[in-house]
Amino acid sequence: MTIPLAAVASLIIGIALGAIIAGLVLMERPRRWVVCLRLPEELHRRLREEATDHMCSLKAEMISRLQASFSQPNADQVVPSPPTEPC
Repeated sequence: MTIPLAAVASLIIGIALGAIIAGLVLMERPRRWVVCLRLPEELHRRLREEATDHMCSLKAEMISRLQASFSQPNADQVVPSPPTEPC
């Protein structure tokens, strides 16, 4: 039983292309997590207002507050609004 040359060439090209694609997908890149939250309407409104006051996005406001909560001496307590700075 013989395999046609076109079939062998296709197999080799397929394996090479697959290896290239796998290499591109597995390349090191910054890792980010996507988190979906359900916020009470009042909390969402307050965060949105603070973001508008600080001239940044809601997401940037939330991340800024979360990061600030880790630098507080009492990290288990509620963090007040961070100082006004661009997000």
